[in-house]
This record gives sequence, structure tokens and C-alpha cells, in this order.
Amino acid sequence: MLRALADEDALRVFGEVVAATGTGLPVRSGGSISFHYITAHGVSRQSGLSVRAVLGALKRLTEARLTIENEAGNGWRTDFEALRLAADPEAGDGSLALPVR
Repeated sequence: MLRALADEDALRVFGEVVAATGTGLPVRSGGSISFHYITAHGVSRQSGLSVRAVLGALKRLTEARLTIENEAGNGWRTDFEALRLAADPEAGDGSLALPVR
């Protein structure tokens, strides 16, 4: 999971996704529940990276379970649940844990 963030473009893209979508958890409003997503073009505008670079980074971030792509394939949000599970040694997969020496 952390390897995906070792790339500068991916780190910048992840920062923009988090800034735009927050935790990525559902938002309740007016009796409905929705998710906030950001497009590759939106990330490109905010980060200054090309859309091609953004799409490559989003692919790596999604494969690493840091972001979730919507069903239409044109928007992404933070995968807070995966981050929470990875960060919690009791509940997560330990992929964010530091090695024990």
C-alpha cells in the first residue's frame, strides 16, 4: 500500500483525491446518501499534472487500495476503510505497519 505513495505523482494525486473527497465515506444530505468523487481532469487542474499522468497514478492508487474508482470509471474517492484497516494492527492487514526488529 505504501509503495504506491513512493512515487511523487501518485502522492500528489492522492493528496488531491483526499482534499476533494475527504474520507471517502458516504455523505447524508436531504434524506439521501451519496459519495463525493473527483475526476482525473479535476485532479489534473488542481495538481498541474497531465491527465495521462493522473490516470496512471490513479490506477496505481486504486490497485493499492488507497482509492476507489466509481462504477462509471470516471471518478475516484479515498478508500478510508482500507486505510483504517491497514493502519490498525489488530484489524488491518498490517501493510502500513513498520517492521519489527
